Amino acid sequence: MHNRYVNRKIEEIFSDQHKLNLWQETELVVLAAKAQLKQIKPDTCEQIKQLLLSHPIDFEIWQGLDKLTKHDLNAFLMERRKHLPTNLQPEFHKSMTSYDTEEPAWAIMLKEAYNYIVAMISDIKIELITKAKTYRYLPMIGRTHGQEAQLQSFGKRYLTWLQEISMAEEALLKAAENLSLSKLSGAIGNYGGLDPEVEQAALKLLGLEPYYGATQIMPRALYTPLANALSTLVCSLNKIALDIRLGARSGRPIFQEPFAKNQKGSSAMPHKKNTIMTEQMEGMQRMALGYLQMIMQNISTWEERAIEQSCVERVAWPDLFHVACRALDVMTKVLSGMEIYPVNMMWEIINSRGCYASNEAKEFLAEIGLNFNLTVEDAYRIIQLAAFNSFDIVQDSFVENFPPKSWQQCEKIQAVLTASPPCPPVSIEQIISEHKLIASEKLSASTEQVECWNEMLEQIFAIEQNKKRWSEIFSLPYLLRHEETLYLQILGE
Repeated sequence: MHNRYVNRKIEEIFSDQHKLNLWQETELVVLAAKAQLKQIKPDTCEQIKQLLLSHPIDFEIWQGLDKLTKHDLNAFLMERRKHLPTNLQPEFHKSMTSYDTEEPAWAIMLKEAYNYIVAMISDIKIELITKAKTYRYLPMIGRTHGQEAQLQSFGKRYLTWLQEISMAEEALLKAAENLSLSKLSGAIGNYGGLDPEVEQAALKLLGLEPYYGATQIMPRALYTPLANALSTLVCSLNKIALDIRLGARSGRPIFQEPFAKNQKGSSAMPHKKNTIMTEQMEGMQRMALGYLQMIMQNISTWEERAIEQSCVERVAWPDLFHVACRALDVMTKVLSGMEIYPVNMMWEIINSRGCYASNEAKEFLAEIGLNFNLTVEDAYRIIQLAAFNSFDIVQDSFVENFPPKSWQQCEKIQAVLTASPPCPPVSIEQIISEHKLIASEKLSASTEQVECWNEMLEQIFAIEQNKKRWSEIFSLPYLLRHEETLYLQILGE
């Protein structure tokens, strides 16, 4: 992994030094299990243990022997045995094959990296919960297909993100069950070396359990759920990042990722605040899915053992954890330092011209209209026409000059816009309640049909109770009343 994206704890977990120490620990617990089962003398186990622990593994010697033998486990055994007297050397690694030593160590490394990731997930969940509570009553426009839809609170957006991460965490927890399994069952997995009793006792000392059905190695399908869960986590983080990028676009951004006081957004354009942190998440996702594919392909190995999976695991697993840690770290910083623009959120609501309540308005007209010969289809088309009208109504006469015929004319229009503050837009609430629908060339309803609708609307809103209900439909407390359920079910409050 490029040093820019390396997590130091993950680097330590998958380092050769840590791996060698775990190999030694595996070898020592096998000796302890043998002593426990009276297969060797306790003194033999204790002597070997004390001699090896008093002589830390010489990493440089091991590297040299690895180059010489082209076998890292044999190089380890050679470096360790040189610290043992001749009579004890045969007992070290006796009746074991390379992957009897390596597999338990590998399971422990995966479990250590997993535990570190889970702790990081806890941090980002705390941030999401805090912000969900903070912005519980800040309204914003929700979007579907990139278009303005209904209202939600900004806090609810955080709840949505929280649930994404919680699902990924749940998948990780389930995948971790397989990390407690390992083997000491010999060169082809049928206990041609150590006894099953030794395997069980030794693995128990390591906090592991035997997997029955291994070949020389553990089936790699046991570990793919973890890789898939890690990749899902990164994809979920990228989904959050994408939402933030979409909300940070120029014009009236509703939020933006943190921007440091000395940061530069562009070498050419000083005004820019590029979304570099959240954009990076897209790249993290691509890498995570690439590593996942490699790890999935490791499921296929020849018969009882071949070595094609080894090189992939040396790279793909550490790098996948590096990517997951980087994504968690970056997005935790983004969420904790994100700049929020509540005024712009409010302007989006105002500029939606009441369309945020179009569904409720449609349902109201469909219900009330039954008594005024208004069909369900009429209700839909009335709201649709009102929405088109609200965006078609232009109160500035200079628009007649569009499109401009010269740059000079364009500058005049710009001057008028600058001098005249924008008028509040006409909403569908007003157009419909005041029965001011206008036929539109963009829709099929005829002038006669629209006149008929206006007459019906005049009758409907002549009734004071209908006016009151209509006004309520566009209010924030009414539209967001059921978000309490989400807070209760997700946060318990």
